[in-house]
Amino acid sequence: MTIAALVLLGTTPVPLQAYDDHVEEIIRNPTVIYQKTFGVDTTPEIWNRVLDNLYLMGRLWGIYGFQPAYQVTRTDSGLHVVDPTGIVGDVRQVGRSDLSRCFYGRAKVNHWAVPSFFTADSVIMFECTTERNGLLGEVKIFMQGNNGLSRVAMKLFPGTLVRHIDNRFMNNMDDMKKIIRDIADEPDKVRNGLTGPLRDDFNKAFPITEIKPVEE
Repeated sequence: MTIAALVLLGTTPVPLQAYDDHVEEIIRNPTVIYQKTFGVDTTPEIWNRVLDNLYLMGRLWGIYGFQPAYQVTRTDSGLHVVDPTGIVGDVRQVGRSDLSRCFYGRAKVNHWAVPSFFTADSVIMFECTTERNGLLGEVKIFMQGNNGLSRVAMKLFPGTLVRHIDNRFMNNMDDMKKIIRDIADEPDKVRNGLTGPLRDDFNKAFPITEIKPVEE
């Protein structure tokens, strides 16, 4: 799971009346849908805190040196993301429950090889259940081109788009699992690598008294 992926990705919906009209429209009439199950060796509590603190996770992604080198900044309603491979977008949380999170994202392609008209909105939803060895999650795309040309292009090449999203999502999830594992097993290691407001963000998201290393 990556920050740029959050601009593009979503999962199995909770009742539509939980969302505003535009979010419901994307879910009902997507141009492209992508769905994937995944496992993470963590608890739903930690997983939810990861999704609730995207700015922090984006900054940790950079500190770990993972690629692509996403640039993340806070906005009034959520997060602005610049993907150096050519995606620029904004994402904000629009729904939550004990085992799910829902986001809305808008992204545009900013790349010399892709026409500038290519823009899309997405609903981003994650659901999870507990398993014996961790968490089983599901992610699903509801992606809608927000102009006629974008929708035509997406419908012409849905397979290529889905394969690109799948490759990015799975590769980035592998790296994100490393950060989550360190948060769960070695929180002091992560905390001690942070300073100032970012360290305060970490302590607020993952309090010392609640995040304890796993005992062998």
